[in-house]
Amino acid sequence: MVRMELRVVLATLAIFVALGGIGLSIHGSLYYLDREVWTGVIAIAIGIVGCVTMLTLWPRDLPGKTPPDHPADDSGPHEHHHHLPSQF
Repeated sequence: MVRMELRVVLATLAIFVALGGIGLSIHGSLYYLDREVWTGVIAIAIGIVGCVTMLTLWPRDLPGKTPPDHPADDSGPHEHHHHLPSQF
């Protein structure tokens, strides 16, 4: 569970990077600064990719899919979560 919380924090930081890129792109567009516009576009892309990567549900995040001694395996093998996909 701790791993998921860290990923949420990193996804939040990635969103702020994307928002900063939006602001930089708008600033560059208003003052005709091509370098700032493209730097903002790159920051937007990095922020979006970072957020999507951090919030993607991987098969090892599901209960019972990690090795028994791994610290991420904090739920028992008989516990069933109805809100998680079961195709993994």
